[in-house]
Amino acid sequence: SEMVINDEATIPKQFTLHQPYPNPFNPTTTIRFSVASTQSSQIQIFDITGRLVETLIDEPLTQGEHEIVWNAGSQPSGVYFVRLQSCEFVQNQKVILLK
Repeated sequence: SEMVINDEATIPKQFTLHQPYPNPFNPTTTIRFSVASTQSSQIQIFDITGRLVETLIDEPLTQGEHEIVWNAGSQPSGVYFVRLQSCEFVQNQKVILLK
């Protein structure tokens, strides 16, 4: 019989970067995410030009739900991207800082 490989099945269902809230925000937004297994994870903030603005997390995290607050008080208004990277999995969410 033919074996069907479903690429989506290889992505842990618990790997999720939720839409940060509030959004738009000033000056703080809560970033909630989950990782599927204990592995090195990064939460980074990039500006609209792709420049790294801040690294919020860069360490092994335990499996499950996590949340962190980003205080963007020192940043100019504009569009930013929150990026969750955990092993080969990457997910982005767009946030807007309105001052």
